[in-house]
Amino acid sequence: MRRGKPVTIGSAIRSYQPEIVKHIQALIRIRSVASESLPGWPFGEGIAQALHYMLDLGASMGFRTANVDGYAGHVEYGDGEELVAVLVHLDTVPEGTGWTYDPFGAEIHNGRIYGRGASDDKGPAVVALYALKAIKDLGINPKKRIRIIFGTNEENGMTDMDYYFAREPFPDYAFTPDAAYPIIHAEKGYYVFRMKRQHTVAERDRRILEMAGGVAPNVVPEHCRTIIAVTDAEPEELERIVLLAEENPQIDAILTKEGRVEITAVGKSGHGSYPPSGINAISHMAAFLHMIGGIVPEDEFWRFIRTAIGFEAFGESLGLACNDPVHGRLTVNLAQVRLDEKTAEAILNVRYPVTTDGETVLAKLRQKAAGYGVEVEVTAFMAPLFVPPDHTLIRKLGRAYEAIMGEKAELLSIGGGTYARKLQNRGVAFGAGFRGTDTKAHQPDEFVGIEDMMLHGEICTQAIYELIRTEEER
Repeated sequence: MRRGKPVTIGSAIRSYQPEIVKHIQALIRIRSVASESLPGWPFGEGIAQALHYMLDLGASMGFRTANVDGYAGHVEYGDGEELVAVLVHLDTVPEGTGWTYDPFGAEIHNGRIYGRGASDDKGPAVVALYALKAIKDLGINPKKRIRIIFGTNEENGMTDMDYYFAREPFPDYAFTPDAAYPIIHAEKGYYVFRMKRQHTVAERDRRILEMAGGVAPNVVPEHCRTIIAVTDAEPEELERIVLLAEENPQIDAILTKEGRVEITAVGKSGHGSYPPSGINAISHMAAFLHMIGGIVPEDEFWRFIRTAIGFEAFGESLGLACNDPVHGRLTVNLAQVRLDEKTAEAILNVRYPVTTDGETVLAKLRQKAAGYGVEVEVTAFMAPLFVPPDHTLIRKLGRAYEAIMGEKAELLSIGGGTYARKLQNRGVAFGAGFRGTDTKAHQPDEFVGIEDMMLHGEICTQAIYELIRTEEER
């Protein structure tokens, strides 16, 4: 990555670095994970606090602000019919475990700010607001309106944007700094499936009483816990479970006083858009339960999980595997599982290339699941995104990137889902990450590099400037 010549517009944001760092830290310290809905707080108190924080900050800068019933909000600058927007989100996935630093401490070490949401998407949210401030403080009076739109439900279905755009106009041009550079002009199709099977309590004392694993569809599960009743088991069989667990670095098993065995599988969280980025605890639980199958017989639902999914991340045994040379492979994240004595269900997050038909994916999955008596319910769907390379938006963002970075803006395709999908092909993901840097989004020790964030700020500021200029002003 190399820098081009300093650009007056983009580099203007550099003077705000101390303030940007301070407000990123303050925003990280607000735990904005989805929680119980309350009046005016559709996604919980923490998310509402984060939204109020950013709107108050925008108001203090002299911008017009609006809070759309707690679902989203925006700050606005400029006048005119055309609307340019930068979309960011203030909600985060749960913090999980395994952190070296306090996930809400916003500690700075070696030029990095650590905390949940640091890179996804709180750092870019603060930078976007300061990019607009830089434009304003330079005395630029655009003939278009510019909005920084703050979303609150990006990590759990993006229903916030459905609500917001039902009441507010769609931008003419927009980008969301919630992915990577250079320009993401294609995003895979996105499904969340609930796989469900009803069952009755077996006529035996050796059975799974309950199981729970995973935190969200877009996170590789790092924990899975199972409680098994083994009241009539021989002592040697119980010892065998514990010994097998001791030989497996991903499994821990203990005997309880109630004549039960509690088994915990430990993996490593990762982003659901690329399941190999983590270690799937549910898959390890499935393998271990199969190993002790002589003690706890395997039912059809769990056999489906083990044999049709297992450790596979690309849908081979499900019959879904496909690959596009430009837009990548279909991926499957076995994200969550919940079992009790009446119901067994699992959550799958499937992402497929833009050249694949989503209905075909659904039909194949239902056919495969039916062989095990498992029902498939679609709980979330987002169609693929594709903005053509010759689109005006692509050209303007390309100019901004090239002006700051001194290199051509390559077009990319990703498996992640961003707010760009909600923009009716008027927006793309643009930044904020740089190739070669893994900020550990959705993982322990998520961070944002201060210098990387300021470099992103230059590009973001320049991009806003390019989008508000007319061709005559060039």
